[in-house]
Amino acid sequence: MKLARFTGTLCALGLAVAAGQAGAAGWPDRPVRIVVSSGAGGTADIVARLLAQKLEAAFGQPFVVENKPGAGGHVGAAQVARSPADGYVWLMSGSPTHSVGPHLYKNLPYDPMRDVPPAAMVAIAPNLLVVNRELPVRSVAELVALAREKPGELTYSSAGNGTSGHLAGALLQSMAGIRLKHVPYKTGPDAVTSVIAGDVSMTFFTVPAVMKQVQAGRLRALAVTSSARTPLAPDLPTVAEAGYPGFDVLGWYALFAPKDTPAQIVDRLSAQVERILAQADVRERLQQLGAEPHYLDAKDLTAYIAVESPKWKTLIEASGARVD
Repeated sequence: MKLARFTGTLCALGLAVAAGQAGAAGWPDRPVRIVVSSGAGGTADIVARLLAQKLEAAFGQPFVVENKPGAGGHVGAAQVARSPADGYVWLMSGSPTHSVGPHLYKNLPYDPMRDVPPAAMVAIAPNLLVVNRELPVRSVAELVALAREKPGELTYSSAGNGTSGHLAGALLQSMAGIRLKHVPYKTGPDAVTSVIAGDVSMTFFTVPAVMKQVQAGRLRALAVTSSARTPLAPDLPTVAEAGYPGFDVLGWYALFAPKDTPAQIVDRLSAQVERILAQADVRERLQQLGAEPHYLDAKDLTAYIAVESPKWKTLIEASGARVD
């Protein structure tokens, strides 16, 4: 009797595995959602929509982008963590939820790396440090000097806690020994508008999103946050060149999936992402966004985060930053 029950259990398991494999092989056979953990109009949103258009053409099913901003990206990420692991819901996010958020937010209702693990990296992007045009500074050195004269009075906006703009400000404070006040907004465009309006002193934001405002005289650009100059603003020095060697802050954009999503589905999507990123029109559009195509598969992206996360953990602990 026991042997019969055991054999029956094995058969049931075998059928379940076979059914799972069949489901993965037929994926997708209905619309797929990509949840963006930030607001509409930001770089992550534009990258997600570009990718969705190409994935729809490749797979023959709609890929629908849905914005779920809030709590530094964790509103959207938590929603994906609770979604079925069937390949029909994905997350577009990056450092805010996976290499920074776990150290900033101590009461998350989920574990990002466990519950929404990496699927594929898509792109990377530097930020520009821009200030309100009325702020009397024209270089990083002058900005730092003013901040030392007025500790805690200068403010900087970002698209939320844990975003690359937030981190860039925290890193500059740490390296320059100054004190700035962080003002998080729900979306990137709101963060930029606040600086133009004079509500906030400065921001660190993606190149194309602020370059038109710089060229129109509404903002003043001081430096780029990557370790190397950007071809989109070749005359601007890096923060490292301006006197802070080692300063390097990049935004990065990647796809994640609910825990236990079949590896076959993750691999199929990831392989298609790699092919899409090689297309000339996609590379051109990303460059217009101030981003570079940067593909990593699930394994390599996991390794990247394993290096990136401790770096920000150290900075966050040193700064005492917390979000509850």
